[in-house]
Amino acid sequence: MASGVVYQGKAAPVQRFYVLDGFRGIAALIVVLYHYIGPEDYPFLANSYIALDMFFVLSGFVIYHSYARRLRSGMSAGTYINQRFARLAPTVAIGVLFGAVATLAYYNSTGQEVDATRFALVHAGHLLFIPGLVDYNDPATGIFELFPSNGPLWSIFFEFVASVCFIWFVRMRRRALLIGSLACFIILFLGACYVTLTTGRLLTPGVGFAPEHFLLGFPRVFASFLAGMLIYALTQEAPRYLTRRLPVSRGLLPAFGIYGVMLAMLFFPFHMSGVYPFLGVVVLCPLLITVGARIQPQVRWFNWISDYLGQVSFPLYCIHVPVFLLVKTYLPDAPWKIQVVVSLGAAFGASVLILALIESMRVRQNVTKLLKPVLG
Repeated sequence: MASGVVYQGKAAPVQRFYVLDGFRGIAALIVVLYHYIGPEDYPFLANSYIALDMFFVLSGFVIYHSYARRLRSGMSAGTYINQRFARLAPTVAIGVLFGAVATLAYYNSTGQEVDATRFALVHAGHLLFIPGLVDYNDPATGIFELFPSNGPLWSIFFEFVASVCFIWFVRMRRRALLIGSLACFIILFLGACYVTLTTGRLLTPGVGFAPEHFLLGFPRVFASFLAGMLIYALTQEAPRYLTRRLPVSRGLLPAFGIYGVMLAMLFFPFHMSGVYPFLGVVVLCPLLITVGARIQPQVRWFNWISDYLGQVSFPLYCIHVPVFLLVKTYLPDAPWKIQVVVSLGAAFGASVLILALIESMRVRQNVTKLLKPVLG
């Protein structure tokens, strides 16, 4: 989910994919809407959760773009993991803190008790992207989410796993990437069918966030992550006589057009017995990234906005659910729509502040230096 669509190679000029940055920012806002107002009363959000699968495709594309050449040129696995962890960990830690504070505030308002030791252990694990496998409620109520105090962090766990596996994925040929991605899509579909048959839930690729379908999170993330890698390999690293045949647009109209297509895809209101969300994951999301990467506007204000949306998307994703819980806890009598508007403003404002603090305090660089003696 973290932004940064840039490659800093020694021989190649810095290349940016600003439309993809914009994808990331817009998709994060749609995920926020999905969690704040839900698809029950707003059917246009019924399939918007596949924005997460678009994030996974983007991650495969971006990480390949940023690290493939460096890993092939001698970057150690430890240095690579250090840089990936340092990029994600500070914002995730803030999300974990927000989740813990919001949960304790809500529990205090409702009289719900927690086991302090278990609560501390679960959240200490969350700092390292480890899912919560222990019920900290007292009395126990069961574990319904991998990250119970901040549900969306489940996808960061899977994304980090995929980024670590990139150390091995980067050695794969294009055919192997294609076969691996398709195999994971098939496993995901068959697993989702099994979940539907055994639980009665709708057929959906939206799995991985809860213990009962935790294992299906791996084929879900790997399918899209490998697809993102394949897209980059085919469109950016293919022989020049092939890539030059792929049109590149540098105007604003195609950029706004592809954003419109993205909104239409994520706001499609019909589930179609599971056909549409799987079509979105397998075909539409990869196709959107493929086309978006070939649109490179040369307009400074557009690129700045797209870049900033991409940067702020990660802190927004990590804190928006705890912020909503805090607003509902301290403004319990406010109309629901007021709660949503206040939460949107507070979450976005806090995300801007978090991004500014992390950048100004050079937090990522400091984490990298701290881990360098261990990881390199």
